[in-house]
Amino acid sequence: RMVRAAGDRLIMEFGSRRAQGYDAAILGARATYIGGCGATACAITDRDFGVPAVGTMAHSWVQMFDSEYEAFCEYARRNPDDCTFVVDTYDTIRSGVPNAILAFNDVLVPMGKRPKSVRIDSGDITYLSKRVRKMLDEAGFPDCDIMASNSLDENIIRDMVTQGAKVDCFIVGERLITSASSPLFGGVYKLCAVEKDGRIIPKINLSENVRKITIPSSKQVYRLFD
Repeated sequence: RMVRAAGDRLIMEFGSRRAQGYDAAILGARATYIGGCGATACAITDRDFGVPAVGTMAHSWVQMFDSEYEAFCEYARRNPDDCTFVVDTYDTIRSGVPNAILAFNDVLVPMGKRPKSVRIDSGDITYLSKRVRKMLDEAGFPDCDIMASNSLDENIIRDMVTQGAKVDCFIVGERLITSASSPLFGGVYKLCAVEKDGRIIPKINLSENVRKITIPSSKQVYRLFD
């Protein structure tokens, strides 16, 4: 259903961390490839079954550096042939895409390389994708794809396509690899602080989705039974 909803746009399976068991992660990724998905984030499925494995940077990578621009530049230096930036750690339009374009020009272009894509993981992705597409095109990167993620399913994908979203690839995790009608824990990890020169520096992940905004610095974990 998701492949059909996406039409000629690629769907990639990124559900390993949400899968209900390691066997579900490995064999589930294989099943999604049989069902029409183009790639998986599960490296073991690539090793054992030849399903293409792909990946993007994490928000924690961006948070680890003193600036978003510095994070992008370092990632581009390390991955010049497969450079995908996640651009919504702080603000997609005001920060993420402008810094991505700067990093493309400052690191990749002098190397004779081209960026592969940017990923949007929160907010009104249909609206944002249109803005991002225009910004990338005007900056001279019409070949840079836009990837979308954030609890996507066949209904959301169909609506985005119908509304003209400028998305080249949909990344689907929990709604693809699990049985969403069964208990599904939508947990994520984010970086809350880094230690630098013996000093703890709090870090925050901003988002247009309020529930995705993190609380900086150390945490005390409680387990509530009742």
